[in-house]
Amino acid sequence: MPDVYLRTLQRASQIVGGEQALALHLKVTPSHLALWLKGLEEPTTEAFLRAVDLVSEHELAQLPQPQPRPIPEPD
Repeated sequence: MPDVYLRTLQRASQIVGGEQALALHLKVTPSHLALWLKGLEEPTTEAFLRAVDLVSEHELAQLPQPQPRPIPEPD
């Protein structure tokens, strides 16, 4: 199994608070998720993309938000 699958699933599990919560989020059984996290099977495309979305949204939320620039007053 490609390393990117495993890393993404592990990170998603950390973000949601564990394997049980991730299985619910991905809409899969905990036993399927366990096989994926052990590298014994590849996740379904749908489940993997859900995990990617979860990680991406979390990482984007961690980025510093740009401060609005003041609008100069007309002369």
